[in-house]
Amino acid sequence: MIVIRTLIITSCTGEKRHQVSNQLTINDFKEPSKINDRSEELSQFRQPAAQMYTGLQHLKVMDAVNTFRLSLGQDAVSLKIISAGYGLISENKEIVPYSVTFNTMKSAEIDSWSSFLKLHDDFQAAISEYDLVFVLLGDKYLRALNLPVQTRPNQTLIFLCSNQSTKFIDPGKAKYYVLPLSNSDASRFGCALVGLKGKLLEKISNEVAKRKGVLEEIYHEPAMVSEIFKPKQKQLELFVIESDISEEKQIKLKKSNDLEKILLLPAAVNQHLKMEYFIPDWDDKVDEFYDFINDKFSPNRKTQNDIYAHELYSEPTYDGILVSKTVMDKSKYKIAHIQNLGGIHKYLRFPGKVMGDCGAFGYIKLQNPPYTTGEILDYYEKLGFDYGVSIDHLIVGPFKEPGIREHRYELTLSNAEDFITKHNNLGYNFTPIGVAQGWNAESYGNAAKSLIEMGYQYIAVGGVAMSPTIEILEILQEVYKHLKPDTKLHLFGVGRIDALPYFRHLGVTSFDSSSPLRKAWLDAKDNYHLDGKAYAAVRIPYVDKPSSTINHLLSEGKCDRVKLKELEQRALEVIRNYDSGIVSLEDALSSLMDYDEVLQIARNGKKQSRNRELYKELLEVKPWQRCECEICRKYGVEISIFRGSDRNRRRGFHNTYIFYKRFQQFLASKGFE
Repeated sequence: MIVIRTLIITSCTGEKRHQVSNQLTINDFKEPSKINDRSEELSQFRQPAAQMYTGLQHLKVMDAVNTFRLSLGQDAVSLKIISAGYGLISENKEIVPYSVTFNTMKSAEIDSWSSFLKLHDDFQAAISEYDLVFVLLGDKYLRALNLPVQTRPNQTLIFLCSNQSTKFIDPGKAKYYVLPLSNSDASRFGCALVGLKGKLLEKISNEVAKRKGVLEEIYHEPAMVSEIFKPKQKQLELFVIESDISEEKQIKLKKSNDLEKILLLPAAVNQHLKMEYFIPDWDDKVDEFYDFINDKFSPNRKTQNDIYAHELYSEPTYDGILVSKTVMDKSKYKIAHIQNLGGIHKYLRFPGKVMGDCGAFGYIKLQNPPYTTGEILDYYEKLGFDYGVSIDHLIVGPFKEPGIREHRYELTLSNAEDFITKHNNLGYNFTPIGVAQGWNAESYGNAAKSLIEMGYQYIAVGGVAMSPTIEILEILQEVYKHLKPDTKLHLFGVGRIDALPYFRHLGVTSFDSSSPLRKAWLDAKDNYHLDGKAYAAVRIPYVDKPSSTINHLLSEGKCDRVKLKELEQRALEVIRNYDSGIVSLEDALSSLMDYDEVLQIARNGKKQSRNRELYKELLEVKPWQRCECEICRKYGVEISIFRGSDRNRRRGFHNTYIFYKRFQQFLASKGFE
């Protein structure tokens, strides 16, 4: 097999592992006699360049480099970094923190400083030894190279760059291909533009891992690199249950070649196991007898008697509840209170399954989790959890950096092994769940394999709540290989109903998500869900309760309290009268917008018409009249009003009901009930 000598050129990033006040500046680099002394001052922070940078592009590039090397060998690819302080450096060069970037320089400054660093000559010397060179640079770093350099006809250069960078590209005599990138490409690949070049290199490395000869193909036909990013022409009809995502995103998902491949795989060996939905607990309760007309709590109300969603509905709208210890720990006496009540089921007043985890996002910045295995085992047992999750440590964002990720990976697996060993030896009653964390699909797969070999019959994939669906599916494909017929698989923090067929096919048997609930008050416009659509709730904030918008209006003298109160009460009256058929749609909208436009001026200094169209869409449909759920039947139009937690949470409960209904429809349609 022909060995394609491959080099990757990337840039430094502003984000570094150590951010110190006395880091090197451009003036230090200008004085060779001074740089050694200044570097010695920072010697405690000295690290190889590969480990120093923590920007998104660099982390993605390092993931790709590791994949290349795992597939082709440690010497398969080389990495060099253009540092605006040190010049062109190898990944192993030890550097100290510095604050210099071409991105803040003007053209003349870039030309002058890059000449001082000898980037043109060093780049030419570096690439001369390689057959295939991937260049991942932004416009100002490309300018700093002052291309062209001397190249050979038997060399191939691949440029991943922004659209505005192409004017700085001149490959000389080498074969080449330019892949200009834009914001639409970032959206397409589910990655921020700042990290997109690294993301695409990662995809190339994954293709190399799957199929032999890819680098040789790119070397001979550089334009074929774009084929790696294209979906197959054949489209897979995505099974969507009135998807939460936009039509544009659905189309992109449908066209994905990765999705096509998934359903061609044999179904996971655990398909006979029931699939379940857990909702995270954040003390989302409401006053059962809240007076919506007068906006008053019930007489002698005690917050501990407020009720959950499963108490408002005749049947729960989820199969289980997930409770995180870091959430519990926010209240000093909560755990003792739960024990006094008789356990977690009594506290939640919930007959279904309750899962406990440690809540790793709550301690993500710590070097080690704040709990011990013995402490967590006793906690799960004393509070009567049905399932208890081992102590994990997230590997996301800057914590995916080499050196950090391995520590968290090994720590998570070590905790899992200690957890199941002590669980079995000491006779705990709850079912143990082992967590897989990782930084790419392969590491997740290896973690799952280890957990199953430890004896876990229930494992979980964590750290993917913010990941694009395609990346989650890539991870699940690796985990899927190791599942046994009796292995349950939980997906933490991901409730994407459009992806359920793929999750289920790959062996997911449970998942948790609070998204349907919390969109009721956290989303900018998708607050009220019905029939696969989402509507904006009508914002009618309280005048007599603390609010930055109301306070601004009153303090600036832009509106007096009496006038505001009249607008508020008129808005409430008119939406109720519209619901009863007393006023027309246009009259209702007119009154609602009278109040809304005053609020918009307070927020933005100008009127906005966007809400009028959103409210019109809601009022035309009247989803509260069409929905058959117990909350909509009982509270009607009040649920459509964005105003206070007792309305907003009830609307969230309704959204969860709709989500669970669609989930059950999916299970029934596929025979998974």
